[in-house]
Amino acid sequence: MNAEHKRRLEGLPWHVPLEGWPEQGVKLLIIRRGESRHPVVFVERMGIRYAIKETTPHMAEREIRNLREVNFRGIPTLTPIGSVTAPGQAIPQSISRLGGLTQYISGDRGYTVTQLAPRVIPHSLLYRIPFTRRTKQRLLSAVAVLMVELHEHGIYWGDPSLANVLIRIDGKTVLGIMADAETAEIFPGAVSEGLRQQDLAAFGESLAWQAEDLRQAHGLPENEQMLDDSDFRYFMQRYRWLRREHLYVADQHRFSTFYQAQKFLRNLNRWGFSLLSATGYAVQHLTTVMPGWYQRRIHELLHITVPRIYARRFYNMILGHQMIMAEQQKRDVSIEEAARHWYTRYHLPAILLLRRHLTKGQDPMKAYFAVMDYKWKLSQKAGYEVPLDEALLAWSMQRAETGSLGEIDPALLAKWWRELEPAAEVLEPPMIQTDELEPLLSTQERPLVRLNAPELEQKLPEILEQTQPNTEKKT
Repeated sequence: MNAEHKRRLEGLPWHVPLEGWPEQGVKLLIIRRGESRHPVVFVERMGIRYAIKETTPHMAEREIRNLREVNFRGIPTLTPIGSVTAPGQAIPQSISRLGGLTQYISGDRGYTVTQLAPRVIPHSLLYRIPFTRRTKQRLLSAVAVLMVELHEHGIYWGDPSLANVLIRIDGKTVLGIMADAETAEIFPGAVSEGLRQQDLAAFGESLAWQAEDLRQAHGLPENEQMLDDSDFRYFMQRYRWLRREHLYVADQHRFSTFYQAQKFLRNLNRWGFSLLSATGYAVQHLTTVMPGWYQRRIHELLHITVPRIYARRFYNMILGHQMIMAEQQKRDVSIEEAARHWYTRYHLPAILLLRRHLTKGQDPMKAYFAVMDYKWKLSQKAGYEVPLDEALLAWSMQRAETGSLGEIDPALLAKWWRELEPAAEVLEPPMIQTDELEPLLSTQERPLVRLNAPELEQKLPEILEQTQPNTEKKT
């Protein structure tokens, strides 16, 4: 790894297995993740968050080498940092066929170090959202795009599954990120038909045990499955269609003339990108409502500024919350108390969650009301109050579009920046500006929307835990 990352990580207790790091005084980040064959921990060192996986020295070096090459080819992966080898005592083994002679094998440990992927959806949360037909198709389409890109750019995966894919939703785009390259094989050109079929068959088999994980996560009886053969058939259809589309897009961007290069650049600009260089992102009182009254009233109550076209609807949500609180608590609840309770329990966490999901050009208040309406519908159907983060994820997945390469192969786009940024970051659209969200929070909480991505992701679980209702309680 480079000197900067080495300086950040050299103080960690590499001589101790990961399970013993807390006893060595290492403060681990609490991050929900999917299942892994290997021990994995998350740490923050000097403002950078890392994922560290324990394995053998050979496999650690191999995986980092694979991740670097996959990323170099423009495929979104975990950002590789480096590998660490920790010397250990040799392990004796008695060999009976050689008369009980003792042979020693290496006790060295290896560690794969990657930078924690920003804004990806934890499997533990992803599996709790309603797995509607549309949600499954969005998810499987994102995996199909990733697998086509891998195969067309010479990467045989070897261990494809939903557990080895990180999912990120950028506005209306679902992006699949390769999370495990331990078994990958790298070729100079597109992989053979035989290896494609092996990867596709392996993914089909993985859906069977993934279906069981999903069934358990949703508490369904054994005779009900959330993934079945029809879902795999859909995945195969998307893969075959995307493969044909990839061949067409790739053929369009083999530059043999200046005109073709200019056409490619115009497409980049239309997508919002440019190049850094040519060699390379119940009502008690009534009042007369005058113009602006709702805005002023909300500001009096919460010290936030809601756009005029949304102010009446927002204020009515507070009034509705006041009536519900009074009914539940069997007492009179003032509008001031109800407004503050609404702000703390619903509004603040909703805005901070949207800070992570909205892309530039999206209307935050329009998205806010859409999420709140969707949360209400999900809760009504489930019979209990669905947590806000689950509702936002389900809403985002329902409206997202994926499964198309568009006019430009994503890997080709990412490779223009390969020496500057990881492919996953290049393919991330610009997020919503902080100053669009600041007026929607009170002065005290406005600094929260200015937190960088790692700090916000650390702060959000605390806020959600404090504000989230008991999901078992009937509404």
